[in-house]
Amino acid sequence: MKPSSYIDVDSLQAQTSLADAAARCGFPLDIHGNGQEVRLDCLFGCPGDHAGKRDIAVNTGNPQKVFCCHAYGCQFRGNLLTLMHGMLTGAKPTGDKLTGGEFSRVRKVLTGTPEPQPTPQSKVQPAPTAPEPAPLRNVPLADSDNPKARDLIHLHERLIVDVAQMPPAAASYVRRHPCLTSLELLRKWSVGVLPTGGDDKRGWSLRGHVVYPIHSEDGKLLAWIARDPSFEEKERAFLALPPDQRSREKPPHKHKVPAGFHRGLELFGQQASRLHEPGYREILAHCGPIIVEGFNDVLALDQLGIPAVAIMSNKITVEQADKIERWSHQLAQGRVSLLYDADGPGDEGAQETLWLLTQRNLEVRLGWSRSLNNGTFAEIQPEHLITEQWEQSIRPRLWRR
Repeated sequence: MKPSSYIDVDSLQAQTSLADAAARCGFPLDIHGNGQEVRLDCLFGCPGDHAGKRDIAVNTGNPQKVFCCHAYGCQFRGNLLTLMHGMLTGAKPTGDKLTGGEFSRVRKVLTGTPEPQPTPQSKVQPAPTAPEPAPLRNVPLADSDNPKARDLIHLHERLIVDVAQMPPAAASYVRRHPCLTSLELLRKWSVGVLPTGGDDKRGWSLRGHVVYPIHSEDGKLLAWIARDPSFEEKERAFLALPPDQRSREKPPHKHKVPAGFHRGLELFGQQASRLHEPGYREILAHCGPIIVEGFNDVLALDQLGIPAVAIMSNKITVEQADKIERWSHQLAQGRVSLLYDADGPGDEGAQETLWLLTQRNLEVRLGWSRSLNNGTFAEIQPEHLITEQWEQSIRPRLWRR
């Protein structure tokens, strides 16, 4: 027999809506969407820019209101209680799980006794007559108010493309990715490694990194995103730390994204000038936009004459889906093709993207997965695809008459 003081937290979560939970926390809830999945901004101070990107997806049809943050480098998960902790504190629970005093505090708020003290975040209430916020947009570097940002327009002139001249960590990374060893391809895409020395301070924080340019659809340079070639080594060292020490350290970041740049609004390789390249319009007409995860996937497929664009993650944003939907109708009679990494995270991201785009009445096809083709392509990334595999296995799955 349970004691009289027993509180069935699971039942309380099932009975409490997301809106009710926010009200109990004194938190101004701003959600996007309806039905069994809604989105909101990350509440847990995850790395990178995420404001206005609705990175958290909440399954409101689940009794526990389970959620996942799809921000690159976050991927934090939990239930309604964990969400409420974020509403109250703006941070993750200690050790990423609610225990002890943190759990007790949220449970008291959920039961309604006592009333939570308003946090600085919850005191800020939007004015009833405040105008709608302007939609997020990325300003071309040439139009930036920041002179240091404008100085980055010609950053490609400094990039090293010869692997023999690269710093050791960058050279090792490049050799593991054959598409980055093609001087012609790197020059075409303005990709390379920023040197570590010299007096030129442009992009100084990116030195020693592999740097990729992000262009708008009309070809204007929006930003540079850098890949840390030592990320895997840093991640292994971080994961080897004892749990208590790891909780006090910041996890390493694979990419450096400039402050103020909204990555989720763009796709790598989206510049319309690519439509003039030989054979690209034909492939798009029959396959639709071919969506991949990463920068190197786009480069390697471009080397094979295959037009792909990257979401720069394994989780698509609503804004990226909007753009793909528009292109699909303009160029491909509503067709789209997915070629995410054929691994666990890639399959998970492809499933979510397939669901999201299919809900928009688009005809979506998978080029591969871990299980398709009898598992032939399991654990393979698009950047390692060769012409014979494309022609014999992938193209027939994606091509529509």
